[in-house]
Amino acid sequence: MIAKEIEQNLTQSSWIRKMFEEGQRLKAIHGEDKVYDFSLGNPIIDPPPAFFKALQDYANHPLKGGHSYIPNQGLVEARQKVAAHLEGRFGSIGVNENTVIMTSGAAGALNVALKSILNPGDEVIIFTPFFVEYRFYVGNANGQAVYCPLAEDFTIDLDLLESKITDKTKAIILNNPHNPTGQLLPEADLVAFNQVLRKKEEELGTGIHVLYDDPYSQLIYDGKVPNPFNAIDKLFYISSFSKDLGLAGERLGYIAISQSLQEAGNYMAAFVFSNRTLGFGNAPVTVQRMISKLDSLTEEQSEYKQRRDAMVNVLEEAGFDFVQPKGGFFIFPKSPIEDDQEFCRIAAEEFQILLVPGSGFGRGGHFRLSYSVPFEQIERAKDEFKRLYAHFAK
Repeated sequence: MIAKEIEQNLTQSSWIRKMFEEGQRLKAIHGEDKVYDFSLGNPIIDPPPAFFKALQDYANHPLKGGHSYIPNQGLVEARQKVAAHLEGRFGSIGVNENTVIMTSGAAGALNVALKSILNPGDEVIIFTPFFVEYRFYVGNANGQAVYCPLAEDFTIDLDLLESKITDKTKAIILNNPHNPTGQLLPEADLVAFNQVLRKKEEELGTGIHVLYDDPYSQLIYDGKVPNPFNAIDKLFYISSFSKDLGLAGERLGYIAISQSLQEAGNYMAAFVFSNRTLGFGNAPVTVQRMISKLDSLTEEQSEYKQRRDAMVNVLEEAGFDFVQPKGGFFIFPKSPIEDDQEFCRIAAEEFQILLVPGSGFGRGGHFRLSYSVPFEQIERAKDEFKRLYAHFAK
């Protein structure tokens, strides 16, 4: 007998998983080249050659004791490399190896951060649409998720946000660039967002932490890269190298805070304790050692931009209405009919196009597609998207 909460969640299983299983069924019927799967957000790039060179060198000259337990905060040299990467990206932000903790992916980082600050019943604001796992992460730490819809263009409605903040609000999860919409909030928007938080903190006598989830930090195609350290006071910067270095399966994530953050030492101690006691520990030692040997953790992401541009062209020619994504590898168009689940069902069964209903991300009337797919699939799907839209435009 499993826990009732888990049983309930299983019966409401992820739409992404459902579409993946539907894709396997359709491919068996129609063939791989006749099914167009845009449902999964799996990175399409491989790690850079320098990563494999470092791995090969290490395999040929292994370090004695190199696979032993390591500090719960992560390897010092890996934390130094991450701190230098962030300082190179954002300037002098007060991050060093003592204010970085390596985690089991960005997902592990979010769980560590929430576990470290939430008391039972504390509220965490999640903007909708949202990455579906967020609500489970909040639940893992005995918190309560509070949902705040984004504006029509998927920016933050500051007045609505202010109305959602109570004396129980302990944190806000802010994903930027955003999954599933691809929207990117500029730094000016982050500053305005922070001003609302400071106003409510003073009014309520509380502290509101921002868990800035930034796994698409190097997948930004339009506009200047925002600096959250300059804009947000109580910032927990959370990211990974899953997308930009193609290391998704290695679960290499981290949390970074500035030394200037009040009680920075207490936060880091809490993160280390949570990282240990949640049971998954930090990222594997070998991949931490490999990134510490790379000259740079910055990679040009032209392949994703090319796919973004091609996918935008396909959708525009077909007639879909959407906000052009500025980062990440997702687009979140409007469904041509109100029932987004029915739309995605028909897209799969009649046109072999696999999409994910927006209602699965807390925003009905839309659908999500990932353009982290083979380029030729985007090209092959062009006529099918036209046929799909025309089917509903009759």
